[in-house]
Amino acid sequence: MLDSIFEPGVTGVSPFAIMLSLYLAYYVHNDARNHNNPRALLWAFATFMAWIIFFPLYWFKNMRGRES
Repeated sequence: MLDSIFEPGVTGVSPFAIMLSLYLAYYVHNDARNHNNPRALLWAFATFMAWIIFFPLYWFKNMRGRES
């Protein structure tokens, strides 16, 4: 049953990968918006399209030196 989540769907991408991309884009957008980043939507879109590149880039660029 869980095997179907990881198999490519109609788009050629697994549903798990799409859900992961959506979640990370949502997280990045909310975090950027809460910290008044004027490019929050751009960061979210880039994270959705290529999260393996842009999520770590966002993390290191915007999270270092930030107080909790």
